[in-house]
Amino acid sequence: MRLLRVELTRLRWRRAVLLLLAATVLVPVVLAIVKVAELAPPSPDAYEQAVAAAEREAQQPYVQDSIEDCIANPDDYVGTAIEDVEGACRDSYAPVPEQFLPSSLDLAYEREDSGYVAAVFVGMIAILIGTTFVGHDWNTGSMGNQLLFESRRLRVWGAKAVAVTAATGVAAAVGLSAFWFVLAARFQLAGVHVPDGALLAGLEQGWRGAGVAALAALAGFAITMLSRSTVFTLGLLLGIAVAGGLLISFFADDPGWVDPTVNVSAVIQDGTTYYVDVPESCYSDTSYDDTGDCASERRRSLGQGLGYLAILTPVVVGASAVSYRRRDVP
Repeated sequence: MRLLRVELTRLRWRRAVLLLLAATVLVPVVLAIVKVAELAPPSPDAYEQAVAAAEREAQQPYVQDSIEDCIANPDDYVGTAIEDVEGACRDSYAPVPEQFLPSSLDLAYEREDSGYVAAVFVGMIAILIGTTFVGHDWNTGSMGNQLLFESRRLRVWGAKAVAVTAATGVAAAVGLSAFWFVLAARFQLAGVHVPDGALLAGLEQGWRGAGVAALAALAGFAITMLSRSTVFTLGLLLGIAVAGGLLISFFADDPGWVDPTVNVSAVIQDGTTYYVDVPESCYSDTSYDDTGDCASERRRSLGQGLGYLAILTPVVVGASAVSYRRRDVP
């Protein structure tokens, strides 16, 4: 506990780290404010303009042709079981004002859109927090001085890891929770009903994102402790982001088992879908089999994503801790 308090104090005195921690809170809030501005209910003038635009679009020849074709051949468009075929055809093909207005308020949709983007941004900042926090010790040469006061290296390594991981996780949880509270509050003020459980589902996504951010900070810390260079860590992560996907898709038939981005997405979004290249044997001269091993779209569950991180994290952390314990420290 004494070492942990020391590392937390050290963290508080690092201006760069404090700025990054503040960013993990402020960035989601700013994204929520931007999203709220985009989703603001239209003014009466804007709605009138949308109505006029819909009426003009409805007069276009291609719209009228579509409606007439639908009325003449309802089987091919809306079915014959509908009593008012003409009305159904017009409802299906006539433009409506909502098409000319900004996106409607939908909290469930935001989990797939802006909520996921906010969690990814926070995760990227978390990596910077982890590598910046310990990179300073290596760059200034203070790591050796610290070991003069506590020679048990694993304790030093562990205290640093717990401090940066906990601080990042708490800041990320606050920021991502604030993101969903801002959206929900705006929905309520706009008079839009928020379905039961929608806010909780968004908060749960934010908390999963905060957990991923904590692991990202730990990974940034561990890789920097292993390489002893902030520049190397950032270069490695940039290389993985730019070329990692191409290399993984080249060497792996199913990247879901090895690609960290797919598994992180599965954790944040409570499951995700991704695409794979299918074997040539799935194609014939006249058709394409899109089932079983030939399916181009695959599903990665939350459990599979957590399992992947549960295997990868100890490998990186273990290598970093062993290296710090055995290698000479200048």
